[in-house]
Amino acid sequence: MKNYYKILFYLLLTVLSGWTQTVLINEFMSANFTTIADEDGEYSDWLELFNHSASPLNLQGFNLSDDSTDLAKWTFPEISLSPSEHLLVFASGKNRINYANHWETVISWGDVWKYQLGTSEPPAAWNTLAFDDIGWSSGPSGFGYGDGDDSTIVASTNSIYLRKKFTIADLSTILLAQLHVDYDDAFVAYLNGIEIARANIGQPGIRPAFNEWASTPREAFIYQGGLPEVFQIPGIQVLFQQGENVLAIQLHNYGITSSDLSLIPFLTLGMSLPPVDPRGVHPLLQFSLPRLHTNFKIDAQGEPLILTDNGGNIIDQVFTASLPVDYSRGRQPDGSNQWYLFPEATPGDSNITTGYPGISADPELDLPPGFYPAPIGVTITPGSGNSVIRYTLDGSIPKDTSEIYSGPIVLDSTTVLRVRSFEPDLLPGNVITATYFISFSTPLPVMSLSTDPPNLYDWETGIYVMGPNADPNFPHWGANFWEDWERPIHIEFYEPGGNPGFQTDAGVKIFGGWSRAFPQRSLALFFRSGYGLSRLSYPLFPNKNVTEFESIVLRNSGNDWNITHFRDILMQSLVEKCDVDMQDYRPAVVFLNGEYWGIYNLREKISKYYLGYNHEIDPQNIDLLEGDRLVLEGDGEHYQNMLDFIAGNNMIDNSNYQYICTQMDVENFIRYEISQIYYDNTDWPGNNIRYWRPRTAEGKWNWILYDTDFGFCLYDPNGYSHNTLEFATEPNGPEWPNPPWSTFLLRSLLQNTSFRNSFINYFADYLNSYFSSNSVLLEIAEKQAVLWNEIPRHFSKWGSSLPEWQYNVQVLRNFASQRPGYMRLFIMNKFNLTGTSQLTLQVSDTAAGKIRVNYINPTSYPWTGSYFKGIPIRLTAIAKPGYRFAGWQGVYPADSTSIRVLLAVDSTFRAIFEPDSSLSSPIVINEINYNSAPDFDPEDWVELYNDTQLPIDLSGWKFKDTLDLHIYVFPMNTILNSGSYLVLCRDTSAFSSLFPAVTNYLGNFNFGLDNKGDLVRLYNSDDVMIDSLTYDDAAPWPLEPDGEGPTLSLKNPGLDNSLPENWAASGGHGTPGMINDVYIKIEDEGMPLQVLDFELYQNYPNPFNSGTIFRFQLVLPAEVKINIYDILGRQITEVIRQRFQAGLQQVFWQAPAELSSGIYFYSLEAGTSFKKTGKMLLLK
Repeated sequence: MKNYYKILFYLLLTVLSGWTQTVLINEFMSANFTTIADEDGEYSDWLELFNHSASPLNLQGFNLSDDSTDLAKWTFPEISLSPSEHLLVFASGKNRINYANHWETVISWGDVWKYQLGTSEPPAAWNTLAFDDIGWSSGPSGFGYGDGDDSTIVASTNSIYLRKKFTIADLSTILLAQLHVDYDDAFVAYLNGIEIARANIGQPGIRPAFNEWASTPREAFIYQGGLPEVFQIPGIQVLFQQGENVLAIQLHNYGITSSDLSLIPFLTLGMSLPPVDPRGVHPLLQFSLPRLHTNFKIDAQGEPLILTDNGGNIIDQVFTASLPVDYSRGRQPDGSNQWYLFPEATPGDSNITTGYPGISADPELDLPPGFYPAPIGVTITPGSGNSVIRYTLDGSIPKDTSEIYSGPIVLDSTTVLRVRSFEPDLLPGNVITATYFISFSTPLPVMSLSTDPPNLYDWETGIYVMGPNADPNFPHWGANFWEDWERPIHIEFYEPGGNPGFQTDAGVKIFGGWSRAFPQRSLALFFRSGYGLSRLSYPLFPNKNVTEFESIVLRNSGNDWNITHFRDILMQSLVEKCDVDMQDYRPAVVFLNGEYWGIYNLREKISKYYLGYNHEIDPQNIDLLEGDRLVLEGDGEHYQNMLDFIAGNNMIDNSNYQYICTQMDVENFIRYEISQIYYDNTDWPGNNIRYWRPRTAEGKWNWILYDTDFGFCLYDPNGYSHNTLEFATEPNGPEWPNPPWSTFLLRSLLQNTSFRNSFINYFADYLNSYFSSNSVLLEIAEKQAVLWNEIPRHFSKWGSSLPEWQYNVQVLRNFASQRPGYMRLFIMNKFNLTGTSQLTLQVSDTAAGKIRVNYINPTSYPWTGSYFKGIPIRLTAIAKPGYRFAGWQGVYPADSTSIRVLLAVDSTFRAIFEPDSSLSSPIVINEINYNSAPDFDPEDWVELYNDTQLPIDLSGWKFKDTLDLHIYVFPMNTILNSGSYLVLCRDTSAFSSLFPAVTNYLGNFNFGLDNKGDLVRLYNSDDVMIDSLTYDDAAPWPLEPDGEGPTLSLKNPGLDNSLPENWAASGGHGTPGMINDVYIKIEDEGMPLQVLDFELYQNYPNPFNSGTIFRFQLVLPAEVKINIYDILGRQITEVIRQRFQAGLQQVFWQAPAELSSGIYFYSLEAGTSFKKTGKMLLLK
């Protein structure tokens, strides 16, 4: 009801405001999908102002806002609005105020240029104003051959050099400048000799040679009905000059034998005043000119839009309400007080199209969508008495000519029912979509997709069909499905068993490379606010703790389509636990407009949002590149600088190599490279390569594994014998698939001994574990079993057969069996190694500990693996909770937990573990609250910490201050567990009222702690002093705990707590009963580290009776796994497996009801190298 009155209030404001004002909000759209694109090609929310007066109006200082508490949220620059003029403003959140009153294309299509073919290197000054080009040829743009839009046709050439002079009469009027270029294949542009833009060739600032090729082939856009690419030109007052100027461009081909070459340049200036005899802007450029953009978006569910003048006075406001996609709401006639909904919006123009006062009410269906064992009848109830219900059964949107509902609709096969209400003088209602699956069942998830059939199959505009421009040869370049077209679609998702998952409207595009040409095409689904959800919030992948998606992919299995249908899935799942970015997967059955469309691979879609959600980083602050430094997000400057450093510095030098380790995640790169090499992916490394970094000072480059379909013998059943290690390090490979740029990084780093040894050991580890024949064969069997029941129906739809599928799966098995042996041979040959030795690892008791070898943790013993002779390997003994490492058998030194060994012969090493009953340190006074803040007073309290490895019985212990008569005696059966905290309170009632979550406290002690400083002491039951210190409220002791709210907090229980430098003021009001928020890690010698390291802290609360919190510190983002073990070392459960960002993190665990009281251990693994275990007590 409150929201109703709020909306009514704003609607009244809408009705009452504006009619007498000079400038008004005249039209707006909050779900712009196809109506109008901004200069970035994006479809943002927008609004339109209208000067309703008879005089020009300067908007400088006027404001727009969507927040009544912040009326000056976005401020207009100096803009003159003529009488009856409309002004379009994008509400995109981009916050742009670059604006020019007049735009002038000073160099346009068809203007005459001077040019010269690039048969040799031109003079160095060819691109300057002073250069004499009198001997050059002249001709109108465009230049080139082969595209049909060339005005000046030239002979086949590798490059052309062009010059065009132009004059600026008054430089002070130039505010903005844009260069538009339609090109095939690459260019560099100069203004008065200074580079201002380049694309698809070389590095900025380095002039390409006349015979240098474009980096990749590229088609021009204008001849295909597209638009030229736009480049903003900064530094106008420096680059341009009064009077004559010259724009110079060098155009480059993708080889002299290329079938086409093209250049059509435009130079457009934004001016404060129009020039004499203006010719305006070329029509192709109108929509790419800079626009005004607010710093907010319009809420799709509705919010106020408020316009204020430069004095802060509200001159117009309107409540937007929820609008259908591509519908606007506006005044008609312009500036009037009558508001209508417009299916045909008119941004920046007069509202002259047909408007409607409202939308018809939605009908209701008596049966929910879902799975039914037999035919059904669906009854529809109208939303109002005046409405007519129309429906369709083919996925199309009901129109006013669709079937009229007159009684129950009988469905005897799987059908998409789409329903809509129609009423006189109102817009049609929302489309209600429901898929009914009749007599259909599957063990897989099911997704039903519904869209107007023309969106898919219209010959001119349908995204699924060949269309009029398709090449008849595979993969049918020019076909509609190669276009980047998006169409609306409705999604219904069901979990296995038919349980409803989610349904929403979204956008759909055809997705993928050459596999687009297969009849079952891959689809990308996009969640946008214009459709409804700006992102999907749903656990699509149960094994992954990512539940937010901007987009997802329904993949047809790529090049493996209808072969095994899980080849890429198999390869990615092999490294799922290896800290490599890969796309999660679920097989799903898809219905398209009610028709069975077979098995798809439901995948995450790689994008900045994928990285943001998977790594918990800002998706807007990412560098994401693909191929040879092609920028997808951010920029490639950091990566280019790294490559330049490698090219200019010898990687044999460890100092150079260590610097590169600060620029890229070297271990991630190794894991990525050895995976691709093991797979024998020969559509790589010159293709299907993406890499990224967070745009921070410490951000390192990481690599993403995707589209590995060419691997595992896709086209060659003997591919397991292909030497992909040589292939991936080939210095002179062809442009596809392994050109020199694509192997440069690995080749260079392998020069370094440390990197080379890590690379070899990683490979050995993985061949002994993730890539071992047994592991891979088990993974293949699992993937095959998942599809077994559904694949016959899929083949019935798309061809092939079960026997053929089984043969194709056997090819995978052959690869799994044969590949490890060949890979070991390739490694030995590549690095001149003499052979391998068998390493056997044993432990004295599997319940007591384990051994880590290099980068893997064997899970069963005895364990055997093959390692390369001459390459040192590292063995690390890891004791389980309650045990300690006692020594090695078979290796020297025998007493070091971590050792390096060189294998010359087959060797067996045994780690000895024994029970650990030692105490590491006594009970510590860890935190003191001696003078609370007046507004937060829990009374005095002191926190103790058990810094030992065992629980300690505190029964009869004593706590004292300066006076021996001030004594608090601990009650009997007071047990403080290892790594646990206990709070002693002067007033437990006051304490618990302000710290209700803390349960591990005792009290009351009947004396207070002195605000001016005091002695605090702790004695055991034999009156032996265990700990004592004298604190003060004056420097060098922290001052804030004296009445300002913080507590006196020890930086680490291992530090000397009698020294003031080891204490700090807490944040907030302290952390009673848990780790101090000022905690720092210390070395064995007791010296503080400069920054926190990886660390696992004591669980809190402990003991606990149902749930507890695990807190841990990460110095870097890492994959974290927490497991629970019983006192015998048996794993009880896995609490979590998830990637966390750097910093202090915590995870809550609810103990299963069936778990009995007792001691349990929790173990945390972070990344590939950190592991620590803690002990906790469950009390019921």
